[in-house]
Amino acid sequence: MNYYFDDEEVGPARKTSHPNFVKAMTADFYYDCTEEYSPFGNDDGADMLCYLQDWYRAKKLFRNIVKWLFNEIDEMGFKYQSKQCSQILDLETLRKIQEEDEYMLLCMDNSIIAAGFGQIKITGKIDAKLKALTFTAIERQLVLDEGYDEDYPNRLKKMKEDLMKFEY
Repeated sequence: MNYYFDDEEVGPARKTSHPNFVKAMTADFYYDCTEEYSPFGNDDGADMLCYLQDWYRAKKLFRNIVKWLFNEIDEMGFKYQSKQCSQILDLETLRKIQEEDEYMLLCMDNSIIAAGFGQIKITGKIDAKLKALTFTAIERQLVLDEGYDEDYPNRLKKMKEDLMKFEY
């Protein structure tokens, strides 16, 4: 299996992305590491893409990416465990978590979204469990939409649509 890794000096680019990713994720924001609402443009997403590339460089095998992802998120030191929070979509429960750990959900979801799109970018495929987890993270951010400008929910909807169409 061929893996595609970005040049650290350049960042995400079409020429360093798997052809399946380039074909499916046509919007420019997927390659913009300065766009806060892109999968790799926020701090958590950019870091996760780097960690994911390092993981693939070291492992060279398709291991349990979801378990690895939860471990990476939990190392950020949040009050709640990411695996337990990853399926929650109930607004009241989400608000309670935010009251106790303000940035946990956003950081977790940014990381999950980056890992989902990052796996496609690197390998041209996505693990079924990671794909479902990525959908849930996008949905959760839509539920939690805190009045960001219109770009944020529109970007989330575009990512959801592109991921839904992705077949590999």
